Amino acid sequence: MKRLSELNGLKVYSDRARYVGTVEDAVLDDKEGAIVGLVFERKGGKALSIPYSSVMAIGEIILIQSRKEEAVAPT
Repeated sequence: MKRLSELNGLKVYSDRARYVGTVEDAVLDDKEGAIVGLVFERKGGKALSIPYSSVMAIGEIILIQSRKEEAVAPT
């Protein structure tokens, strides 16, 4: 188990091996005392967040589940 402070600075990658960003902060549910999201910064300086339910694994990096792409009907 990692401490919350150990998440800051970890690189975030999708399950499709795409670099997403670096963890800048965490969003906490103060009533439950649980992490509900991770805030990271992408190029361009925009701060974005991902729901903690998307996290698949935490180690030297954080691995998140990619968004499911919408199926395109054949033409």
